[in-house]
Amino acid sequence: MALELPSLPQHPDLLPPVRQDRRSRWLAGLAVLLLCLGSPNRWLHWFPGALLGLAPLFYLCEQQQGWRRWRLAYGLWFCVCLYAFWVDPFSLQVLSAWEVLGGVVVAPLIPLFFTTATVLSLQLSQPLPPWARPLGVATVWTGLDGLLGLLRWPIPFHWGSLLFDWPLGIQVADLAGIWGVTFFAVFVNGVLWQLALQLPQLSLRGVLSAGRRNPDFWRILACGLALAGPVLAYGSVRLAYFDVLAARGGNPSFRVGTVQQVAWLEADRSWDYRSQRYRELHQLSAQAVAEGAQLVIWPEGALRARLLNTPLQPYVIEPMRAILPPGGALITGATEPDPRTVHLPAEEQRFFNTALLFDAQGQVQDWFGKQWIFPYFESGRYVPSPDGYRPLAGGELFGPLGVMICLESVLPAPSRALTRAGAESLIVISDSSWFGNSHWPLLHGRLSVFRAVENRRSVVFVNNTGGNLVVDPSGRIQRVGPIFQRGVVTGEVRRQSQLTFYTRTGDWLAWLTLGLSLGLKAWGSRAKPGYAKIPR
Repeated sequence: MALELPSLPQHPDLLPPVRQDRRSRWLAGLAVLLLCLGSPNRWLHWFPGALLGLAPLFYLCEQQQGWRRWRLAYGLWFCVCLYAFWVDPFSLQVLSAWEVLGGVVVAPLIPLFFTTATVLSLQLSQPLPPWARPLGVATVWTGLDGLLGLLRWPIPFHWGSLLFDWPLGIQVADLAGIWGVTFFAVFVNGVLWQLALQLPQLSLRGVLSAGRRNPDFWRILACGLALAGPVLAYGSVRLAYFDVLAARGGNPSFRVGTVQQVAWLEADRSWDYRSQRYRELHQLSAQAVAEGAQLVIWPEGALRARLLNTPLQPYVIEPMRAILPPGGALITGATEPDPRTVHLPAEEQRFFNTALLFDAQGQVQDWFGKQWIFPYFESGRYVPSPDGYRPLAGGELFGPLGVMICLESVLPAPSRALTRAGAESLIVISDSSWFGNSHWPLLHGRLSVFRAVENRRSVVFVNNTGGNLVVDPSGRIQRVGPIFQRGVVTGEVRRQSQLTFYTRTGDWLAWLTLGLSLGLKAWGSRAKPGYAKIPR
């Protein structure tokens, strides 16, 4: 039985302000530090920061109400995003005024998403008992992230992506996609947050005291172990399986060489400049072949021009006939006209952002046109090619090659579509020169780790400004290239043909958590306003 007593009104202006004491300032600094360390960056990435950093943030925001909570969360996230997503416009000369304006508009939306995820996770999970709140905050956070993924929002907000270098914790992606890893990472933060609330003091004595006097402490701990234990056990089993598979060496494989061009940052587009860039491509390709590469891959925008049936084609491709090994091949990004618009005036013509596959004799074997066109930045010039997601026909040596172009690899759907269409390996060609000498190539490339685990395919990430990757189907990174340094990254690609549960079923967890979040919202709104139930 419960007595219903009027509670204090929840209007933020009528609540007494929470004193910002020294402890709160230290916790805010700790949260920002841990979140920055957890973010993908080339200076110091520490994946436990992603498992710890949200806990003090949840604690601080829970102490606030109304707009004070939103302001606090946005301020902290702004500091983190300023570090993790900063760009370097001074290292390139080719940004237009419209591109700069678009970046200025999009930039504040990044901390706004994390702020919204933080605040709504706390608000919608509030009716839950302490042991269930970690499940609640993880559900709401993953539901919001999944909603943007389902809407194909191109900026990567997936919290689980910060665990890219912890293979043990990300193997569940072949069951639930990146959403499963995000759920797990936020859940661990929620467990630590709720456990800390049950402690009278942060010490061994406080833990022992809470264990004796507070049954909620054990319920929260049991909930945490009940989920974290199976996730880590599954990761251990899957990694052991791929270790055995690699030792047997049964699957066909080939060597790949990826080119980090670090070019086209200057405003100069004279033939002298262009020809120097093409000669560098040939030199780097020869270096990759000398290191054993059979398939050489150039990044998106490597040529900055049309290629097929132009005088540039023999100039660029003929030297590759002497460079590629027998049976080898070349994949390069290029801009090719849409035949449906070639009869229109030049300003009305549209183009395909393409990946071209050439054999060792310089003949075009296949091509793929980018399907997902970035609104505003690309939609004025490019259109999707009409044939949809399909792998390139790589022949007996390479097999079906699933190619994604630039931000298509940020979204789980394109890689899943290519894998279901028969791709036995995945390749990403990208050009992150818009972001200059920043962390972005590293952030973009690390998402390839999750495309590898989700579909159990080797993934090769090739970017103009560096950070190239070769990733095993287990999610382990074979090789990684430095950012903003010209060179090559080589590795082995193992062909796989089986389909994972996630590849077959898709974003089921994103839909599930979104539906549960709406259920929490409906449940919370039915509670009587102004009353609190106090047990007798």
